[in-house]
Order: sequence, then structure tokens, then C-alpha cells
Amino acid sequence: MSKVIVHIDLNAFFVRCEEIKDPSLENKAVAIGHEGRGGIVSTCSYKAREYGVSSGMPMFKAKQLCPHLIVKPVDFRFYHALSDTFKNFVRRYTSKVEEASVDECFADFTEVIKKEKNAEAFFKKLQQDLYKETKLKCSIGIAPTKFLAKMGSDYKKPMGITIIRKSEISKILYPLSIDKFYGIGKKTAPRLKAMGINTIGDLANLCNSNDPKLLEELGKFFVVIKDWVNGRGSDEV
Repeated sequence: MSKVIVHIDLNAFFVRCEEIKDPSLENKAVAIGHEGRGGIVSTCSYKAREYGVSSGMPMFKAKQLCPHLIVKPVDFRFYHALSDTFKNFVRRYTSKVEEASVDECFADFTEVIKKEKNAEAFFKKLQQDLYKETKLKCSIGIAPTKFLAKMGSDYKKPMGITIIRKSEISKILYPLSIDKFYGIGKKTAPRLKAMGINTIGDLANLCNSNDPKLLEELGKFFVVIKDWVNGRGSDEV
């Protein structure tokens, strides 16, 4: 029987922390980082993203795209405190929790979910309870492997819940752009597109046909990706 692996990702976490401190920032274009030409956008609100602002962008460029952008300095102490609160909240449901970063974690809910009649309703309540207690917003991916759970949490943001069963991989993941594939970076994606691989489905088809050019491009990662696109991979938390 497949496990129930969950990936919980806090939405625009640093910005959300600042909104919790100062509710007047909600629904505004906000970036976390430093002003000036040397400043870099650490993360930004969804409203700022509507103007083309993105993480890793020079702050001066972000201000050009969005002149009314509100810039807040990083407050790591506060962010880590809320991160600990979030992960302790998840541990109330299961002890099998793996920290992935300050704003995300994997958790094994296999035993927990056996007691529930409606898995989606259960996770919706978990999501809502987290918000009520902490004001943190999250997206949740539920799947039999860690890779699929991660892809699920990225699928709908903010406040999304996505269940990916093995039988639904082709329907949910294959139409997505290759840029959306977790583990394929900004340097590799353009090279894959140059090979005619524009979607995850294109990648899966070439993996399953053991395409020699793709094998040469991906090296050892080829076997890992082939497993991932076919619903195999790590389920250990």
C-alpha cells in the first residue's frame, strides 16, 4: 500500500511574517530585502509578482517594475520563530516530520489519514487551523512520494490543496511546463527546451523510451527523473 506523504509550503513566508507584524501591508506590493543597487529581492508578495517582481531580482529593477513597491528588511529572528511554530503545529499530527527549509516540510500522514473518511476535508481543516492559530498561509501537496507531494504543493498557490495519485500523474503533471519540474534548474530547463522538451509530458516520454540524448544531458539524474515521472521515488520522511 502506498504511503501518504505530505509537503506543506508556507506561501510567500517572509512577506507573510511582515504582514502578521503589520496588517496594513496585506494585499500590497511588498518585497523583502534591502534598498539600493546592491539590494536583492529575497521574496515578494503575490501582488508584487503581478508587476513582474520575482525572487533573486535586483531591488532597483523591482522598483522600476513596481514604483510603489514597499521594501522591508529581513527579520530572520521573527521568521525563524514563526517557522518553529509552524513545524511544531505539524508535529501535533505526526512525529514523522522532515524540515526541508525554513518555510516548508515533508510529513508522513499514512497512519493519521487511515482514521479519516475524507482526506481532502481533513487537510483543508489542517490548513484552516494553521491559519487561525498562526495567521500563516500554506499550500499542501498529498501524494505517495516526496517528489509528487512537492509538485502538489506548488500546483496551487496560495492556500491550495492538491492530491496527486499515481493514476493522475499524466493528467496533472504532464501538461505543465518543464520549468515547473522540481529539481530541474534555470540552466537545465533551456537546454531541455532546445531539445524539444517543453512539458513534463515530453520529458516523461523521452525518459520512458530511454532517449540517448536525454541520458547524455541528464547523466545520473536520468534514472531519478524516470522514477519520479512514473510515480516512483523516495517516500521516506
